[in-house]
Amino acid sequence: MPFRLPFFLLLAFVFTSFSLFGQQKYTGTIVDSDTKEPLFGAYVFLKDSEGETLSSSYTDFDGVFQINKPGKNSFLVEVSFIGYQTLQKNVNAPSGNDLGTFELQSDGQEMEAFELSADALTGEVRGDTVAFNANAFKTRPQADADELVRKMPGVVIQNGVIEVQGEEVKEVLVDGRPFFGDNPAAALKNLPAQVVLKIEFLDQQSDEARLTGFDDGETTKTINIITKPGMRAGRFGKFYGGYGTDNNYIAGGNMNFFNGARRLSILGLTNNINQQNFGEDDLGNLNSDDSRRGGNELAVGELPGITTTNAVGVNFSDEYLGEKLKVTGNYLFNDRDNVLTRSSSREYILPNDSLQLYNEDRNNQTRTQSHRMSARIDYEIDERQALILRPRIGLDYRKSTTIRDAYNLFDAATPISQNQNTTVSERQSMNFRNSLIYRYNFAKEGRTLSTYIYTSTYDSDSQSDLVAANRNFQTANVDSLIQFRNSLYSSLYYSTGVSYFEPLGERSRLRIEYRLSNNASDTDQTVEVQEPETDIIRLDTALTNRFENQYMTQRGRIGYSYKSEKVSLYSTVSYESASIDSDRLFPGFENTQRTFSNVLPRLVVNYQMGEYSSLRVDYNTDTDAPSIRQLQDVISNSNPMQISNGNPDLKQEYSHRLFTRFRKINPETNRSLMFFLYGNIRQDYIGNETFIAPKDTLIQNEVLLNQGGQYTRPVNLNNYYVARLYGSYGFPLKFMKSNLNINSSFTVRNRPGIINDQENFNTNTTFSQGINLSSNINDRIDFNISSRGSFNTVRSSLQEDLDNNFYTHRTRADLFWNFVGGIFVGSSVNHQVYTGLGEGFDRSIFLVNLDLGYRIPPSNKTEIKLTVFDLMNQNVSIDRNVTDVFVEDVRTQVLRQFFMLTVTYNLRRFGGYDMAL
Repeated sequence: MPFRLPFFLLLAFVFTSFSLFGQQKYTGTIVDSDTKEPLFGAYVFLKDSEGETLSSSYTDFDGVFQINKPGKNSFLVEVSFIGYQTLQKNVNAPSGNDLGTFELQSDGQEMEAFELSADALTGEVRGDTVAFNANAFKTRPQADADELVRKMPGVVIQNGVIEVQGEEVKEVLVDGRPFFGDNPAAALKNLPAQVVLKIEFLDQQSDEARLTGFDDGETTKTINIITKPGMRAGRFGKFYGGYGTDNNYIAGGNMNFFNGARRLSILGLTNNINQQNFGEDDLGNLNSDDSRRGGNELAVGELPGITTTNAVGVNFSDEYLGEKLKVTGNYLFNDRDNVLTRSSSREYILPNDSLQLYNEDRNNQTRTQSHRMSARIDYEIDERQALILRPRIGLDYRKSTTIRDAYNLFDAATPISQNQNTTVSERQSMNFRNSLIYRYNFAKEGRTLSTYIYTSTYDSDSQSDLVAANRNFQTANVDSLIQFRNSLYSSLYYSTGVSYFEPLGERSRLRIEYRLSNNASDTDQTVEVQEPETDIIRLDTALTNRFENQYMTQRGRIGYSYKSEKVSLYSTVSYESASIDSDRLFPGFENTQRTFSNVLPRLVVNYQMGEYSSLRVDYNTDTDAPSIRQLQDVISNSNPMQISNGNPDLKQEYSHRLFTRFRKINPETNRSLMFFLYGNIRQDYIGNETFIAPKDTLIQNEVLLNQGGQYTRPVNLNNYYVARLYGSYGFPLKFMKSNLNINSSFTVRNRPGIINDQENFNTNTTFSQGINLSSNINDRIDFNISSRGSFNTVRSSLQEDLDNNFYTHRTRADLFWNFVGGIFVGSSVNHQVYTGLGEGFDRSIFLVNLDLGYRIPPSNKTEIKLTVFDLMNQNVSIDRNVTDVFVEDVRTQVLRQFFMLTVTYNLRRFGGYDMAL
């Protein structure tokens, strides 16, 4: 087995330990006075003699409640439940923890379902937080929260990425508590819109800033979903299954158990139509695009091609010790089988107005398994002390077989060389990360001490077998290679620091900080080759290596913050000292030592210009060290036509970043205006130096690079920069009961590189224009239309006349119409236009999915739907990649037309009643 028992023991230990904190509670039972049946979802309050609430809770499915002890011996128990008379009972010095059974009498009113309505206003603005009332936006009855959020001003959801006013959302909270970790798409996709009262968009401060009250300028774009009070105790979810032509299938669902602060969500998924994560559309990803997310801990990086997936996810949260201890935990398991067929065409930009082409056909078959677990524990020890603990664990297993057929060419009709190879590889890896932040408040208000420690370990073990045949068309020579590679990699990183905060007045504070971090890593790679004539296996000393690396940084920082009613300011100056100590242990010993010192300023200004408008300016500097793989002076030839090497002489990157945002949102009129400007300049940018062999060449006098082959190694370069200007304006179209958002962006990126000893700058300029139109009519008709066109220019300093301009345009229209009774139609139309990519890649594609379904009355919870995917049978996947030395066009295998019949059941049970949709 690729995964070991200790992980599951640790998983069981962490989740089991959550329950150990729940000892200081009273329990009791609520039942119907006539039937003696337990009442699920009843509200329980403990109040003092003046009617102030001391603690509150809800009953579970057995009518049992657990409620925090109030610290008083005498109190009033108040129980309320819809359809029953409110019960009040005085309790004096109870013995034990069981308060007994409380019987509620019916008030004689029957109720099939209920819903608490929100305010009529669209929303409100509170500082950096913008809140919108959910009932101001109309969605279909079965809509998930992502469909609701999509309709709000300035929101764009595309390819699983959620953007609010041009900034990517990194986290979703539910009633202020994390929901599925750092996976916003999964959180929104698995929460029904029906339970949502409000949606808040906010710039969430860092954990340390929230603990200490000192704004450090670090923010994360976050969505906070406020649920309806009457729906915070109940069971709700969705279950679906479908089968179609070509043996395509999908099945899955989510089940949520909410009981006040205690919440449990369980997700399941199995399919063979490319749905690899829980945050995607229920019926897969036909585009097979690999440019989608993979950067958060509770989602897997998506594989291109066609994938069969089995996945399970769990989210848990609760509060203990009178809300002083808050615990959240997540677990994800993902198992995938992937088949990839891909063709790519690459054009290298060479000096003297010459070009070289590289064409590749690749077939992959990959099996992956992933376990992800994370937890967050917030503990307010007392009024002076608090801490936040965040452990994370990941286990991954990957086995793949790759068959590659590649050509280097002078032009489309003149090949230079050919390489055919097969690689079989296997890798196991484990990582563990943990962070602890502790805060102590002194007696003097504003005087605070904060400490933190962060640790991270990573271990991997990989093996690969390579069989390759090379053909040189100029000399007619043919040679072969049989190679066996085994690699071990391990790293240990720690970072610790202490910060002291001192008030300088009512509105300003001083911060003094010291941080120490160290990253120690080790690689051990053994490469053996089999002699073609004798079959003798020998050690390849040119590719075998053992490398150790340590990167240590020390940073001292002094900071100042000021906050008034309209202005907040944060500034720091840091001095950083860093050192790299690298040892090559084999082949031959070589030690490399480098030291760096830098001054790192930071300035953040927030100005509340009016009730609805604000301005933010954020200037930041930072350093980025080269990785151990970039420092290794050892050749890698996993693709014999494209070999690479490290560079032990690399220096740190030094980055300047500027972010400026103006925002004006009027939730009363549902209008929003936003602009932001982003710029990034990197000194000593770690780019690539590429050598394209004009003839058969020995690299480092040991490794053969055939004519036309590419040899790449990292080097430090200057003149890297990127700038982006983005603006959006959203407003309602009252005549058609819809909301329109218009957005524009301009981006320029200059990327330096070296090709055959000559410096080259590839400048990529993109202008994009987009619109989003979403309906707000009623729950029987719903549509969303988005369209975005991008014009791109690519200019090379080595060949200024080379034309690589291209244009892409993507339009998507989603329609839902419940036109009579329970019968509805739905459609999703994607139109993609590619021009300027060249022959075989320029396309105009219509991808049409069509639904015809029926919701069974009277509850409308069960839905039967027939779907045709890719109605016009035109689906393709095309991408263009621009780097410092080449422009590449890629075409990837995709799913084609099929039909599927799906059955979906929606569960809604709150306050003891089943709700219709």
